Amino acid sequence: MKNLRKIGGREAAARYVPPMFALTSLDGLPAHVLLVHIPVVLIPLGALGAVLMLWPRIRRQIGWWVCGILVVAGIATQLAIDSGQSLKHYVRESALVRDHTRIGENIRPWVLLMFLALLGVMFIDRTLRRRRDAPSSFDPLRTIGIVVSALSIVFAGVSVYWIYRIGHSGSKAVWHSTQTRIDTGARIGGDDGHNR
Repeated sequence: MKNLRKIGGREAAARYVPPMFALTSLDGLPAHVLLVHIPVVLIPLGALGAVLMLWPRIRRQIGWWVCGILVVAGIATQLAIDSGQSLKHYVRESALVRDHTRIGENIRPWVLLMFLALLGVMFIDRTLRRRRDAPSSFDPLRTIGIVVSALSIVFAGVSVYWIYRIGHSGSKAVWHSTQTRIDTGARIGGDDGHNR
């Protein structure tokens, strides 16, 4: 049954219009299938960078690059979420798809928090290096730097956890029926795999 609405005194079929920034397809494939790989690679890479940034010498060499990677990861994450919301209108709804959609947006705040913490680490590090006279005993700025560094590691770990969960749930939604056939040995076409 078509969804009809009144327009100018007559009924017209309503059609789905995707969000403004949601790509529905790229190069003949659903955009979501391609876009999800960007955050799947960049978020763990940013998390690895967060761990490496614990060493001051490495922090100075890669810190701004890691922050840049997380900016790209954040944008790609939003594009993947938007394209997934658009794709939802073209796939058969199932409990697995609903689960993937439900948890898919959980990654955004963690990537943002990881980025902000690492940005804080970089600014604190820069301030500490530019300072002429360091306090001889307790240094509140250094203490804040240690706390922010620890938080960046926590946020990195949570981000990697969520990207794994989201990716796993999406893969299950797509490949569940194929995996069921693999588990039961039920090949398509009834071929039992033995050549006679």
